[in-house]
Amino acid sequence: MGPRRMRAGPLESGDRIMKAQRNEQLQATIETYDLLASLFLTLPDEALVESIVAGTFEEGSGSAGIAEIARFGRAQANRDLQDILIDIARDRVRLMRGVNQEGIEPPYESLYVKQQANASIGSLNRFYADFGYSVDEGVKDAPDQLGVELAFAKLVLESELEAVERGDDAQAAEYETLYNSFLSQHLGRWASAYAAQMAAAAETGFYRGIALLIEELLP
Repeated sequence: MGPRRMRAGPLESGDRIMKAQRNEQLQATIETYDLLASLFLTLPDEALVESIVAGTFEEGSGSAGIAEIARFGRAQANRDLQDILIDIARDRVRLMRGVNQEGIEPPYESLYVKQQANASIGSLNRFYADFGYSVDEGVKDAPDQLGVELAFAKLVLESELEAVERGDDAQAAEYETLYNSFLSQHLGRWASAYAAQMAAAAETGFYRGIALLIEELLP
């Protein structure tokens, strides 16, 4: 008879469940950040439109933002993809580039917080430098653009998840602290204010849904 295996006690089982839940929550948050960052840093293309119409954004997640995008996708089912892309691209310009005085302020932190732009950007650059973060060479935008900040938050959470998965709780806690500091000093101070204006001004259900997603992620 071989050696008897010890059964996991209730505390050990509970710890495993909590760790699995934490990993799942982190992964879902990372995926949302990744989606949002890409939409603010890159132009919409036909592949994006195809994913919208194909039902990639499915209802049932409990997210009002995803539900709005899913409704938009269903409503576009019989339209030409290029026509849908044109509508989305035009809406993006209105919402993100500040092309006219009647539109909303574009998504830059310095336009939404009561702080000198130089001070805000200087603080952001310190966060980025300390973490070793730099945007892709193809991205030509300011450090306080929403997509740049979203991409940074995503990378911090990815580092936290990696630390959790290898059992390095101390390192994971450091990344969690960094993430919370970044939200309190930067991203969390203004993203929801922009998103509220974005939701009200959006002409497509797609970008209205994206605005709702931001509000859900960063209330």
